[in-house]
Amino acid sequence: NSFCTLLVCLDSAAPTGDQQRFLGEITVPPEMADTGDRYCFTVEYLDQQAGLVRQYKLLYFAVDKSIEMYDLKTRRVFLKRCPYPSLLPRDLFIGATATIFSRTLKVVDYGDEITRRLFSTQSDRAVISIGGDALYQVGNLLKAIMASDVRVANIRLAALSQREADAVQSPFQRCYVMECVGSDIGRHAEKWTALAPGNVFVSTEPRDIEAYRHVAFESGGCTATMSSCAVCVVKPHAVNEHAGTVVQRIIDEGFEITALGAFTMSRADAEDLLEVYAGVLPEHKALVDEMSSGQCWAMELRAENSVPALRAVCGPHDPEICRVLFPNTVRGELGTDRVRNAVHCTDLPEDGPLESEFFFKLLAGKA
Repeated sequence: NSFCTLLVCLDSAAPTGDQQRFLGEITVPPEMADTGDRYCFTVEYLDQQAGLVRQYKLLYFAVDKSIEMYDLKTRRVFLKRCPYPSLLPRDLFIGATATIFSRTLKVVDYGDEITRRLFSTQSDRAVISIGGDALYQVGNLLKAIMASDVRVANIRLAALSQREADAVQSPFQRCYVMECVGSDIGRHAEKWTALAPGNVFVSTEPRDIEAYRHVAFESGGCTATMSSCAVCVVKPHAVNEHAGTVVQRIIDEGFEITALGAFTMSRADAEDLLEVYAGVLPEHKALVDEMSSGQCWAMELRAENSVPALRAVCGPHDPEICRVLFPNTVRGELGTDRVRNAVHCTDLPEDGPLESEFFFKLLAGKA
């Protein structure tokens, strides 16, 4: 299935005659497009240094999983064709962010009718709210939701005011709110709500999605304490496969999750977070690349001796050591190598509040 090996291309409409001449030899003939070998999206990049929003076209060729980027303003090649297998089809939907060579790009539109027809059927949206007793089973619920080939586009532990709760008709003021994208979400809704009756709300109605988006993601209401805490970050490579597992493991180990959110870091953000490891870990650059490669989930956690307790649950930095000495740790079970080791966790007690502030004040303020 060529769709399952897709990437992206950036333009808000099917190529005009001028654009076809601009694209030259890579303009896709109808017979190739019909086989689903190339797809097209418009993406935007916020150039903070210049204070400009730049638009690009990104072409994806399924035959070799390569991409090519064009600057739509200058009509010049921005990135020559090269392999880029880490961007997945499920990451591509309107409103998504995709990180390509440390540039955070926002997908703002489909680029042609072929892409529109294919992806619009894969991009149903829903809002899911989880509260009450289900707060302690949210990891298991996340696993069930994400196992349905649904992508969590955004998630936040929210503390709604009574007025906000009334506005979205939520029986819970403290709840996890997530916006999801996938195929046939409505068909899965009954199954998800049955997992925790009365504690899970699912809606595909645009008005509900917009209302929850406003109260949970846009209006503030940060739940982070930024004191006496530790921070655990599910790394980008592990979010889609293991986020639910990590969250439930944290809860089962007795931690209180006092804040949770999804973030997409720029390379500069990742360098700031991992600055303490520069010159200490030989894989520091690769760690920065990984942290800025896509969406991560950050959690502020509280427990007695929260930092050493979290480190014991996560295990040593190297998953190979974990598998030999601490096989039941998060990194021992879910990590691949010293870079793709599933999670980042606070190393020193004094760093917990600083890392919490980094995510839930600094990065949240940029959103």
